[in-house]
Amino acid sequence: MSIEERLDRMKKDLSLSDDQIGKLKAIFDEQKTALDPIFQDKSLSREQKREKAKPIMEDTKKKINEVLTPEQQTKLEAIRKQHQEQRKEKQKDN
Repeated sequence: MSIEERLDRMKKDLSLSDDQIGKLKAIFDEQKTALDPIFQDKSLSREQKREKAKPIMEDTKKKINEVLTPEQQTKLEAIRKQHQEQRKEKQKDN
């Protein structure tokens, strides 16, 4: 999912303001810049990539929560849990 698609979905799901969208775009751009070299590094195993990406992902999550209102944070966490459950179900089917 591209940054723009992610922002569009978040805008719809969380009723984001234009100011929030601008701040989140900057956060996602920064995340992409940090993650791209990790995922393009062919010398790393999948697990090594995951381990290197984890602190970046956690930092991004923290920064996102700083931009969102408490209500939006609650909604986003519910959406994340729902997606996690869907991934678990998908893995069971495979």
